[in-house]
Amino acid sequence: METNNSNKLRGVICPMVTPLDKHENIDETGVRNLVSRLIDKGVDGIFLLGSMGEFPMIVEEEKARLIQITVDEAKGRVPVLANVSAEGPRKTERMMRKAIDAGADHVVLVPPYFYNVRDEREIKQYYISMSRNSDKPLVIYNIPAYTNNPIPPDMVVELSEEPNIVGIKADLFANLPMFRQLRGRDDFAIMHGNEGTLDLALEVGADGIIPGISSLAVDRCVELYRKAREGDTRAAGKQQLELANIQEAVFGKKAAHWGTGHKYALSLLGLCQPFVATTLLPLDERQKERIAAAVSEYGLS
Repeated sequence: METNNSNKLRGVICPMVTPLDKHENIDETGVRNLVSRLIDKGVDGIFLLGSMGEFPMIVEEEKARLIQITVDEAKGRVPVLANVSAEGPRKTERMMRKAIDAGADHVVLVPPYFYNVRDEREIKQYYISMSRNSDKPLVIYNIPAYTNNPIPPDMVVELSEEPNIVGIKADLFANLPMFRQLRGRDDFAIMHGNEGTLDLALEVGADGIIPGISSLAVDRCVELYRKAREGDTRAAGKQQLELANIQEAVFGKKAAHWGTGHKYALSLLGLCQPFVATTLLPLDERQKERIAAAVSEYGLS
């Protein structure tokens, strides 16, 4: 775990899967197992209810329960970030208040989704309003593939001047104009989320990484970050290739079973149950065998 002498986000932030039981309620034992393991293995933060955490499918009261359990298990050892995003302002404000009451250290926000915005100023005002109504720092989450509402790079730069907006999770290589202007600032963190270019992002100055596979392959993500920070690009690149191989085996080609595969692998380690809230089809026996083989081959534990 990286020593952080400021409140700026850095290092490896794990976008944790959401452990569920067969009724799609929070699996408390699974949450505690994962949180404890991730912290013991050196993550610098835990990000709840991201894309990997199936946030659109989890009901509000279970989201709050997930945050409460995570905060209780983390015991202040690392910051807990919680995505509070919803389709519009009132639902987002409700979830933001629940997340803060549950103890989240940061709130994370995507633009409103389902309806496409007609004027970019809608997005800017949304972020400004939410940040000024939050008791906790806010992190921008730009994922236009799912929201259909991209945040323009120049708008991110403008929003970074808001005192309570402290960072962004995005693919920095898809947002190079933004990255060039924000790189190196002490008050704003650039967290890279594209798992295929983690090593390259760190090499050019990203503050940290948020790898979707890190609930499972946390050791390699932490080692990749450490080697990149030491300037050992060859070693970081090796970890990057191994992560790509693990992800393809667990998630399947074109990530066809990203959620079911990820949770099945974690269940093989006795960490959580394999249930998902998404509509992903169950794994077949061949898929299960391949995942089990990857867990064994790469010594995941």
